[in-house]
Amino acid sequence: MTADSFDIIENPSPNSHLWKQWKQLVDTEGWTSDDNSVTGEIPSLKTTRSVWAVTKTPEQNLVGSVVWNEYDDICWLGFYLLSPEYRGKGIGSVIWAQAMRRIRKDLVLALRGVVKMAPKYKARDTPEDGALLENYRMSSKEFCDVMKNYETLDLVN
Repeated sequence: MTADSFDIIENPSPNSHLWKQWKQLVDTEGWTSDDNSVTGEIPSLKTTRSVWAVTKTPEQNLVGSVVWNEYDDICWLGFYLLSPEYRGKGIGSVIWAQAMRRIRKDLVLALRGVVKMAPKYKARDTPEDGALLENYRMSSKEFCDVMKNYETLDLVN
């Protein structure tokens, strides 16, 4: 896919079909930092900004997106993703660059992302390391098994 085989749009309305496609894609990624409250609210927040690659068809379906929020002098960039069939084709770089041009330069840029993407972010526009918070998913059974032995975790004096 070349740059002339998709369109770039910005800030679709909260009721756009793209947000539904975006939520479905986020849900399939298995990220542990997002739930329905996050993906349900993002489209309608006044602070939400976005750049999208869409198919050059009448439907304009989701190819990929960069979604962020700007408030309190911070840009919270948390959703940079492409549909699996479009990954590795350079489309992500195009929409990332467009997003970087749109984000106000006076904001602190904070990233929410998966660990495997950190080198990619760092190689470009976000070379500085900041605070790191990692989330992990475990089953209820794993949690119960760990908590049965909580004294061995040095949680109790």
